[in-house]
Amino acid sequence: MGALSSSVRKEFRLDWIAPTSTSKGDSIRRNRLTSIIHSKCFIEKLKIFGWRQKYRQISREDQRAFCDLISHWTSTELVALLTEMESACGVRELISVAEETRPGTSVLATDLLNAWKNEIVPDCFVTHKGFRYAAHSFILRARCRYFSDFWNSLVIQQSDDKKLEILFMNNSISSETFQAMLYYIYSGEYDKSISDFDRQSFNAILQRYGCGSSLSSDLMAVDSQKCDCTLIFTMGNREGIHNENRDYRIKCSGAVLAARSSYLRSVIEKRILCGEELEIVINEHLFPRIYARIILDAIYTDRLDLNKMPDGCQVSVSSLSEVQAIASGQRHFAPLRHAIDIFHIAQFLNLPYLIHACEDIIVAQISIETVGSLWNWACEPGGSAYVRRHCIAFLCADFSRICSSHLLFELEEDLLKDCLLSDYVQCAEVKILETVIRWGEHELVRRMEEREPNLIANTAHSISRKGIRRSELNDVELKSILSNLLPLVRIDYILPPFHQSLNAAYKRGLLDSSPHMDLLGQRYPDSRSPDVNPDAHWFDHSVPRRHAAGPRLLLPYIVEVRKQLRRLYKSGENVSYTLQQKTSLANELQLFVNNLSPETVSESLIMKIEKRVKELAEDDLLKKVTCCGCSYHLELAIEQIRLHVLRELNIGDECVEVLCISSASKQNLLPYYCCSQPTVTACDAVNIDVSLSSTALCGY
Repeated sequence: MGALSSSVRKEFRLDWIAPTSTSKGDSIRRNRLTSIIHSKCFIEKLKIFGWRQKYRQISREDQRAFCDLISHWTSTELVALLTEMESACGVRELISVAEETRPGTSVLATDLLNAWKNEIVPDCFVTHKGFRYAAHSFILRARCRYFSDFWNSLVIQQSDDKKLEILFMNNSISSETFQAMLYYIYSGEYDKSISDFDRQSFNAILQRYGCGSSLSSDLMAVDSQKCDCTLIFTMGNREGIHNENRDYRIKCSGAVLAARSSYLRSVIEKRILCGEELEIVINEHLFPRIYARIILDAIYTDRLDLNKMPDGCQVSVSSLSEVQAIASGQRHFAPLRHAIDIFHIAQFLNLPYLIHACEDIIVAQISIETVGSLWNWACEPGGSAYVRRHCIAFLCADFSRICSSHLLFELEEDLLKDCLLSDYVQCAEVKILETVIRWGEHELVRRMEEREPNLIANTAHSISRKGIRRSELNDVELKSILSNLLPLVRIDYILPPFHQSLNAAYKRGLLDSSPHMDLLGQRYPDSRSPDVNPDAHWFDHSVPRRHAAGPRLLLPYIVEVRKQLRRLYKSGENVSYTLQQKTSLANELQLFVNNLSPETVSESLIMKIEKRVKELAEDDLLKKVTCCGCSYHLELAIEQIRLHVLRELNIGDECVEVLCISSASKQNLLPYYCCSQPTVTACDAVNIDVSLSSTALCGY
């Protein structure tokens, strides 16, 4: 929860996160216009009109430059680029799945069943036909009217361990049926031993004894006086020093808490072992009382509802109040802040389901105003890797909006670096170059201001940000500032190739003008020699590239390539291309799992990882990735499968590596337009399935 010891990353502050009005309280009255806008019927009608996007991923000028580039290409070259884009779309789908993957969490029914079967903090025993079952009185009373109504009239004996012993007197029910009844009481589901034929008679038994159908509703409806555990929220520093008049007490079930949280389970077991009352004192600096009811409701129901905040803690949904809060710098408790606070509490209490629920709320609140501060928070110790991944994905998708916003200058260098490493930044490459340089210039001016304070005039800085000229900036220092970002700009794919922004960067010495060397000083073969197509690096991955990934996958590019193929087909040109078989390379892959941390990852777990990796590798999506024979896409796809499995099993990303060995010949790795394969007409080419763009293309 503390900030990293880095001079680059800014400390996470509450006022960085702008108030939001997306989550509304039930008590706030909306006016008529707002109600209409939020009406589901109205939203459905709006979808019919197919509104165009509010912003374009690339400008018309950049789109026109790409059209000019492909206007003289042959159909073979166009199909080559389109198929490589199809492969990139397959990789993007794998990346999306890996980004969404989190360790599995157990639901309420599973945790209660586990507490019953493993006898976690039981406080009573139920005896039926000589069989003794450890149970929890709170759950029995909440879920079964028979136990609730006749609890005091049952024959109760004191056992050796001082737990209540309840004799279930009805012997007409078989032991198997009684076990299934207890199973239903704890889970709200039918035991697998109950067949469909016997379910009707079993339902009659449940109805006779008043077993409720909704597990969470029954637990929430129980009178708090029947609960055996008390949570005491205090401002005292130690457990014994607190003001009882100011303490906040709330009754709850120790059995449910122990079933859901391993941390609370250890505390409760220790109290029971010592024979103490189940009173848990909680310091409000760690767990504020305003979140007590919300978190308990989430524990009981598997639902996180921020609208249940106590009166006085709700966020005003008035747009005017939000603007005033931003202008005055006040730190209002926004739903985003509530979710972050509850996230840290859930981490401390070890409540995986609540952690995921908070992450979902935080991710839903990511916007261009909050992405920078949320990324800073996610990178801190105790932050969320899931939120961090989604911040990067959001920035890649909305980079064109960030480019024209002043919020660009609030982004950290590491965030920009993680974004530009992606092959799916939805922005023209020339705009990326201009954005990186503008960000660097702003950072340079900031450093100049810090170096030269104006002590004589008693002002903050001697340098006026408005008065400084670009010619006064030190380009050598600027290049040093951008040393980690400029190599990520794919200058070979800037359109037109001699754009004025690119020429200006060369003149300022920000880019290396040597055609045989990249910005890191690494030499690479020249792909622009006279005997090589000057545009081959766009569609031929066998040509040496400065960037192995090739061009970024931009959805407007896919649209224009399809349009150009249709034009060639309609013009009567002999449009055809050779299609490589898509099954050979994927089927000949051999994946091996290498354990890099044998002290933490057991052999049985490695076998489980290897089995899961092979299951994912057999998916048709990997065959789609290998359709163009690009080794870079194949390596990236296997890496995403590895991350998917490790995140699914809650294993560190650096603990295991997946090695890929292909028995395919070199011929199979060549681009398919160079191979001798059956000819297919252009109408098939323009119908190539690009899944990633299927929803986005409708706006063009």
